[in-house]
Order: sequence, then C-alpha cells, then structure tokens
Amino acid sequence: MDEKHWGCAKQTAIGCAVLIALAIILPIALGVMMISPFNRAVEARNALEQKFGPQEAFVPSPSGAPTPNRVEAFLEVRRTLAVTCADFRQAEEQVRQLERFDDQDEVSRMAVLKQALSTSRSMMGMGPLIGNFYETRNQSLLDAEMGLGEYTYIYVLAYRDQILDPPEDLQLLGPGATNRRVRRALVSMLEHQLQGLRDAGADESEATVIETEIAALTEDADRIPWQEGTPQAITDALAPYREELDSLHCPATAPLELMLNEKRGPAVETL
Repeated sequence: MDEKHWGCAKQTAIGCAVLIALAIILPIALGVMMISPFNRAVEARNALEQKFGPQEAFVPSPSGAPTPNRVEAFLEVRRTLAVTCADFRQAEEQVRQLERFDDQDEVSRMAVLKQALSTSRSMMGMGPLIGNFYETRNQSLLDAEMGLGEYTYIYVLAYRDQILDPPEDLQLLGPGATNRRVRRALVSMLEHQLQGLRDAGADESEATVIETEIAALTEDADRIPWQEGTPQAITDALAPYREELDSLHCPATAPLELMLNEKRGPAVETL
C-alpha cells in the first residue's frame, strides 16, 4: 500500500478506534455519573439511621404537633431542596412541549425531531438528577439534625392537601408522595404517639382519637394520617409557617421526597 493510501487507512483505523473507545467508555462514564450520587445518598441515609433510627421509628410528641424549632429545621431542608426542584420542572416541561405536538394538525418534522432530541437529553440526565436529589436530601437532614422519620411525619402533615389533591398535569416520577411502605411507617409513628400518650397518663379521650385514626389507616391502605383534617394542635403549630411551607412544596419531586435507597449488589434500589 502506497503512503497516500496508508494515510487514509491509518486515519480510518484511528477513527474506528476512537469510536470503539467511546462505545466502551461512555456507558461506563454514564453509569458512574448515575450511581455515584446514589451511593453517597445511601451512605448518608445509613448515617441518618445510625443517629435517628429507621423511618418508622420516629415518635411524635403526645399532641402530635411539631415544635417551632422542628418546623424550622424542616424548612431548612426544604430550602436546600428547592434548588433541585427547578431542574425537575425543566425536565417535565421538555416532555410537555413534545406532547403538545399531538394537538397540532400540521407539525414540522424538523421541529418534532429537535424537541425529541432535547427531551431525550433531559431524560438521560434524570438518573443523576434523582441521585443528586437523594444525596442532597439526606445530607441536608444530617445538617439539620433531623431523621428521615421526623421529616416524613412533618412533610405529610404540612402537605396533606397537596398529597390528597396532586396536580392533574404531567408528573414524570409518579402521582404521589406516599407509597404503602411509607404509609405503614406513618402508622408505626402514630402507634408510638399513642404509647407516649398512655405513658404520660393522658386523658383516655385523647388516646381514643389516635386509636380511631390508626384503625382507619389499617383498614384503608391508601389513606394518609388525618385525611379529613389535622387535629387543631397540629394546625396551630403549622399555621405561622403556612405561606413558606406552601411556597417550598414541589410537585415535580413529591414522588421522591419520602423514599428510601438501598444498595442491592452493584445497583441501588428505591423503596
């Protein structure tokens, strides 16, 4: 082969080698990008559980009302997570823009392709976004000296209306903030509260209210605590913070807020 043709073949060989290298390296790099924040999130959750116990172990006050300093700690976590909310909203908007083409009679093929590519890039970035969310949440809880159980309890009380009436528009990650595992954890919390009331020698009528709510939760696996309305003590405790609480609620990340991450071999499972 003369020098001229060897140069072309050499360039082609180098090009093929680069493509092969990219085909090998890119999936590995993407995998590392996705799994690293999940691994750090699991480490932070383990630290949370060592310090505060598992999610279901939280013991509410006898009245069920969080104190002002605990609501403030909850708000600190919410403020930190507000930064991640914008990223998830942007991803949802990309999907909405693609779906809008379904309602148009005449659609530019190039416009659809452009939007599809943009949406695909957003979807590829969802894994790292979700991992970053969990890492941020768990680390923020550690910084705020708040366990995931207490965070879950206050979240469900503070956002009862939003949980019961989620937005009708698109939610990429699912429709709700609670699943059956979370709701079982909430039942355990009320059982702890009930025991605390009895240990404190509270009036039996107060215990009966909690017993009735626990029974309702046990009979209806889809129910959340105080579905018909929170007790007055809880309403009063949250009232001074209502405006900021509502402003920091994020429907786009609601399905992630109370979930757990566990290591399953090389993968991380969300529960």
